[in-house]
Formats: sequence, C-alpha cells, structure tokens
Amino acid sequence: GTDMVGTRTRARNALAVAVIGVGVFATIGEASSTSKGSNPAPNAGQTSGSSPAGGPSSSKAAPIPVGTAVEVAKGWKVQVNSAVLNADAQLAQANQFNKPQPGEQFVLVNVTISNGGTTPDAAFTNVKLSLLPPSGVAVSGLSSCMVSAPDAIDQTAQMQPGASQTGNVCFSPKATDVVNSLLLAEPTFTLDGAKDQQFFALQ
Repeated sequence: GTDMVGTRTRARNALAVAVIGVGVFATIGEASSTSKGSNPAPNAGQTSGSSPAGGPSSSKAAPIPVGTAVEVAKGWKVQVNSAVLNADAQLAQANQFNKPQPGEQFVLVNVTISNGGTTPDAAFTNVKLSLLPPSGVAVSGLSSCMVSAPDAIDQTAQMQPGASQTGNVCFSPKATDVVNSLLLAEPTFTLDGAKDQQFFALQ
C-alpha cells in the first residue's frame, strides 16, 4: 500500500516538473519567435543568421562596420567606436604593472552599450563580448585581461532603460592573432549561439 502511494507521488512530482519545464521552454520560444517577427530581411550578400532582436545581420566575412549600433540581445545594443590593436603602451601608462603575458598583447576596443529595454539591468547579464581572431578561438575580456584598463566600461553597472555607456574593453590575445580579429557580441544566455552571434569590425 505505502509503496504504491510513494510511487504515485513520485510520478506526480516528476510530471509536475516536466510540465513546468515545458512551460518555461514554451515561454522562451514564444519570446524568441515574437522578436524574430520584427526582424527586417537580411541584407543581400550577408550569409550569417539575422540579429536575435532586429537590426542588420553579420558574418565573419561581412562584419558590422565601426560606428554602427546593432541589437545583440533583446533591448541591448552594441556599437564599436574604435580599437587600438596594440595597446601595450596605453595599458602601461595607466598602470606600470600592466604587462601582457609572454607572446600576448593588449587590445582595447572602445564600445557603446545601450539598454533599450524596459527594466534596469547590467550589461554583463545580457551581452557577452569577446575578441574573435582568425583562428576562431574567442578571447574573453573578463578572463583574459585582468588589468586596470584606461576608461574601462563597467559592464556590471546597473543601467536604467534608455541609458547607454561608452568605454574600453580590454583583451589579451596572442600577438599573432590580433590582425583581422573581430569583436564577437552575443546574448549572455542563448538557445542558439550560432544564430545569435554578431560580428563587429574593429577598423
């Protein structure tokens, strides 16, 4: 008798968890399908997927040009303003202890991040920025460049709806990987990483 009751309870609990899980994924799918509906047609000649929430699409072969803002995550736009591909001198000037690891060099990318959503939030919980060299192995700014960069953008600062901030993101790739590198921007959490990534030119 009690074994049967326990089995029924466990089955009911498992079913409840499954129903909740399906509900969550349905909500996520619904949110992404509504945002897909607002996408303009991709530009001719661009082969990669479209932006997750609207705006031009990009590919490694046809990156978004400097000075163009694109929505990377729902409500969050990124724009590359400029880049210093060898920023060793600037980093050393900011702090004498800023020295790249052997075989690496500092790269500073000046970006503007905008919160076009309806709720206050921090950039790092919505947008992930990496340096993408031709080798295809992305270099994270948060883990590769643990130095005090001049005019660094604060990706952890709360940004109110409509707010934007501009500053530098530091990367520390292999020196041989710097030429032809791109800025890779993508939602921090995504169900389709290949579709949701956006490639930005640095020059």
